[in-house]
Amino acid sequence: MTPVVIRMQAGDNVAIVANDGGLPAGTALPGGPTLRDKVPQAHKVALVDLRAGAAVTRYGVTIGYARADIPAGSWVHERLLAMPAA
Repeated sequence: MTPVVIRMQAGDNVAIVANDGGLPAGTALPGGPTLRDKVPQAHKVALVDLRAGAAVTRYGVTIGYARADIPAGSWVHERLLAMPAA
C-alpha cells in the first residue's frame, strides 16, 4: 500500500493520513519520517520532532501546543496537545 498523507501548507509540521483504514507503525512516509505508531485514517502525524511547548501547525495555523516531546512519525491526538485560547 502506498502511504498517502495530506500536508495543507508547506510550513505545517503535521499531515493527515488519507489511507483507508489508516497506516501501520513502520510505514515510511514519502519524503518524511517512518511512522512510530499506527495512525488512523484522517488523523494527524508529526512530520518533524516537536518539543514540549512547540506550536503544532495545520493549515498554517496553530492548532495546539505539544504537552510533551512528540517524535517525528508519531500519531498526534488531543491528549498530546494543549489547546490554544479560542
